[in-house]
Amino acid sequence: MSKRQFIPIEIFELVIDFIEDEKALQSTSLVCKAWLPRSRFNLFRVVELNFPGQLDSLLHLLESAPDIAPIIKEISISENSILALFRPAMSIAGRFPLSLSSYPLVQPRRLTVHNQLWLPTRYSPDYLLELSRFSSITSLDLFDVSFTTVADFSIILRALGRLESLHANHVDCQRQLDSDTSASIGCELPFLTFLRVSSDYPTSAVDWLIAHNKFPSLRDIEISYEIALDDQNQGLGALWASTGSTLENLKLGIFKRAAGHPISRGVMEKQLNLSSCTALRTLRFDCRGVREVSSDWTWLIWLITQLPAGAKGYPLRSIVLAFQHSSHALASLHRFTAELDRTLSEPSWAGTLAEVVFELDYRLPADEDEDELALLEAFAGLRSRNLLRIA
Repeated sequence: MSKRQFIPIEIFELVIDFIEDEKALQSTSLVCKAWLPRSRFNLFRVVELNFPGQLDSLLHLLESAPDIAPIIKEISISENSILALFRPAMSIAGRFPLSLSSYPLVQPRRLTVHNQLWLPTRYSPDYLLELSRFSSITSLDLFDVSFTTVADFSIILRALGRLESLHANHVDCQRQLDSDTSASIGCELPFLTFLRVSSDYPTSAVDWLIAHNKFPSLRDIEISYEIALDDQNQGLGALWASTGSTLENLKLGIFKRAAGHPISRGVMEKQLNLSSCTALRTLRFDCRGVREVSSDWTWLIWLITQLPAGAKGYPLRSIVLAFQHSSHALASLHRFTAELDRTLSEPSWAGTLAEVVFELDYRLPADEDEDELALLEAFAGLRSRNLLRIA
């Protein structure tokens, strides 16, 4: 007698998880009842809203199939609509908090906003209250988002007071407030542990974020920042002072607005002094964007000399320098290798340092890359202490 072979449902669910095409997922949801929950999970876990009509369609769907509500874990808005400018209250960003509040089982954990003019002060007077009902949102990602002023930005942060992760990529404001007003509307994000910022000059919106808001639990920062050599209002230095006792992991990319001009000692002391970061364990410098013919790394060496020994139990363990490839690193550091080698080998924290890593995007086989060998030979001090490696 033949025996029927049964494939566990977990195998089918694993296959469904790898399906990215929306129409294919719609088809798998119709195969049988056993496939429906996993298909719906992959269809509605991330809800993308690009046109006002898509929000209306979502509301109709929730009305007819309320069991979809708890599946929604991320809402992504990328409208770029004329409504956002001339009829802001009718835009997706203006409508979604009140519209979805009728479905309390919709509790997304992430909100992502792309290419949006976000104007909470021009929406409903209760917009802050409506948005704050989404206390489940712990991650906010902003990509090319503009506000009228930082007061709008402040409304968003105050409403989403339980954020654990914040990503601000090229956030901008149309108008500037005076310094006293800007400082007074800052808030505290007590649960935020991860901050990622990318900002080209003018950096005023990001400067307000990092200088006038408090992050008492911040542990990880990734920041790409363009320093202007003549702007006294940039806020990078205030970030280190306010997060120094909790910051453990830092990825730092610094770009100079005036290419070819060195960063002055005054700017370095104000913006790049990490001496308060006593909990720092890992430090990564992203040098991949450096294109100058004769790069100046005086600021990098100065920054390293200011690093603290670290509080007990929190020693600095790893320093990473990221370049495109070995030739890029060798040419860029050309005049500074001996000084950088000495700076990394002799400070008080060098005794607890476990590694200095050159992280390369592209590597040739070891026996073919003469520049990689020359790069290793240039750091004799680190090699003698067995700290240097290339990844």
